Amino acid sequence: MNTPTFAHELLAAALLALIADARAARERVLAISSSAIAGAPGGASDEEALHDFRVALRRMRTLLRVARELWRRKRLARIEGEIKYHAQSTGALRDEEVLRETLAALDLPPEARAEVGAWLVRRARATQKEHAEVTRLLRDGPSRRAPTLPNGKRIRPLERSFHALAARLDGDAPRLVPAVDLGHTVLDRAARDVVTWAARDVGDAEAMHELRIRYKRMRYTAELFAGPLGTAATRLAKHATRMQRHLGELHDLDQAIVTLSRARGLGAATKGAVLAGLRASRAACASKVEPHLVKARSLVDRGPDDDAPPLV
Repeated sequence: MNTPTFAHELLAAALLALIADARAARERVLAISSSAIAGAPGGASDEEALHDFRVALRRMRTLLRVARELWRRKRLARIEGEIKYHAQSTGALRDEEVLRETLAALDLPPEARAEVGAWLVRRARATQKEHAEVTRLLRDGPSRRAPTLPNGKRIRPLERSFHALAARLDGDAPRLVPAVDLGHTVLDRAARDVVTWAARDVGDAEAMHELRIRYKRMRYTAELFAGPLGTAATRLAKHATRMQRHLGELHDLDQAIVTLSRARGLGAATKGAVLAGLRASRAACASKVEPHLVKARSLVDRGPDDDAPPLV
C-alpha cells in the first residue's frame, strides 16, 4: 500500500480508523459496566475494554493536535474538548483496575494479602455507582450538570463528536503539506518536549507523569509518520514505547502509594506492609528508568542507540 503524499490524507485515514476503534471499545465498556451494575460475579470479563477505549481517545487527541496544523483550529477545538472530557470521565474506573493489578503484584504476608483483598472488594462495591455513571455517559451523553467547554458550548454525546470530526475531515479544505515535511516538524517538536521533561529527577512523581504523557504523544506521532519518515520515526516509536512502559509502571506505583497512604479500613500493620512493598517496588523501577532518562536528555542530538544518527 502506498504511503499518502500529503499529511491531511495520512491524518484523515488514521483518525477515521481511530473512530472505528473507539466505537468498538465503547460497546465493550458498556457491556462491562452493565455487568458490574447488575452485580455479576467477578465484576467483568473484558478487563481491557476500558483501557482500549481510553487509548483510542488518547491517540485521537494526539492526532488532533497535529491536525491543527492543517485544518481550522476553531472547528477542531470543540471536538478535542469533548474527547478530552470523555477520557477524563472514565479515568477513575481505569485507575481502580490498575490499583488492583499493582497490589496483586506485591509480595505480602498471607494475613496482609487477605486484608487487602477484603478492602479491594469493598472498594469494588463502592465503584458500582461510577460504573453506572460511565454507562449513562457513553450511552446517553453528558448530563445537564456536565461542565461546558471554555467557549461556552455544551459537551455533546461522543457519537455526535465522531460524526462532527468525520464531517470536518471530509468537508473542510486542509492545507496541502507534504507528509514528510509535517512529520519532521511535529516529531521534532514532540522529541524536544520529551527532552525538556526528561531533565527532571526520577523521584519527582508529577514530572515523571508529565514525561510519560510526552512520550505517548511522541510515540503516536512517530507511528503516524513512520511511512514517510522511515527508520528515524520507527526508532523514536520503539524508544517511546519502552519508556512509556517503564514510566507507566512508575506512575502506577506512585498512584498506589498516594491511595494507600490515604486509605481507611486497613490495619496499621497491613497498611505499613503494603506501603513498604510499594516503595521498594518504586525504588527498583526508578533504578531502571534513570539510565533511560540520561539517554533521553540527548534524544534530539543522537537517538536512543549510542551509535545511531540524529532521530529528527
